[in-house]
Amino acid sequence: MTNARKTAVRTIVFADVVGSTALFQSLGNTEATALVTQVVSNMARSFKAAGGDVVKTLGDGILATFEHNTPALNACIDIQRTCSTSGAVDATGARQKLPLKIGIARGVVVLAPGDCFGDPVNAASRLSDSAGTGQILIGDAVMEALPLELLARLRSLGAIFLRGYDVPVPVHQVDWEAQVDMGQTMPQVPSRIDYSSQLLNLAWLDTSVDYGADQMPIVIGRTNGADFPVNDLRVSRQHARIDWRGSYFMLTDLSSNGTWVRYTGNDTTLALRRNECVLHGQGEITLGAKPSDPTAPTVMFQIHPH
Repeated sequence: MTNARKTAVRTIVFADVVGSTALFQSLGNTEATALVTQVVSNMARSFKAAGGDVVKTLGDGILATFEHNTPALNACIDIQRTCSTSGAVDATGARQKLPLKIGIARGVVVLAPGDCFGDPVNAASRLSDSAGTGQILIGDAVMEALPLELLARLRSLGAIFLRGYDVPVPVHQVDWEAQVDMGQTMPQVPSRIDYSSQLLNLAWLDTSVDYGADQMPIVIGRTNGADFPVNDLRVSRQHARIDWRGSYFMLTDLSSNGTWVRYTGNDTTLALRRNECVLHGQGEITLGAKPSDPTAPTVMFQIHPH
């Protein structure tokens, strides 16, 4: 009996339907199952048409492999556009928008019948977990051999600690909705800064505090015992922690309701749920509610010289 497993370099795609739990609660099992099945089937057809192999479906998601980066990314952009506009048809004939969150990684994997193993599979899964509604997040290796029109869609989020990883992983978001500016032929990358000579400023309402590396770690939370208190019921007692990791400030979500980070000038919102990201430049940290909520407690951050 031959061993059907083989080792190969592949681009790995993890795609999940956003909000499927709420869908089951609002529509019931039968109708929600029909909608989610439509979306997953559409993803499978799209990936196969682009030359990908569907390894398996995962309830409200799918795991697929591609030999090359470009068809994988194009297929993900196409299906994201389809799901965010037309979605699936419900029992009344109306169309339900069901956006996705997608993670893509590339590297050496072990292919087996009905499954796929290796670090790129784990990375793609973690990237999908970290993505927000309608987002596509990719690892560095997915940039290899991409044409200029796809490179122009990439926006760097800096290095992020994905769950289960000991070191931060460079991550890029795919701006699939925008018109491509071919004058921008390479993705934006945060400027390298000597963080040892920098201060981290946090500001909320009328409170503004500078912190140096020697004052880390600090905790953002609802109680007065927190290093940086944010008095809002949506904020956990110990909601988030900021550490100094030798050359950068690292934000870790500790909460039940989540933390969102948006970098100024990037139009990117990174959803953190018990995972981490590097703070660079300036931006906003939203606690306990999505940034789309105008009442959400939002801490401004900025890294600046002493």
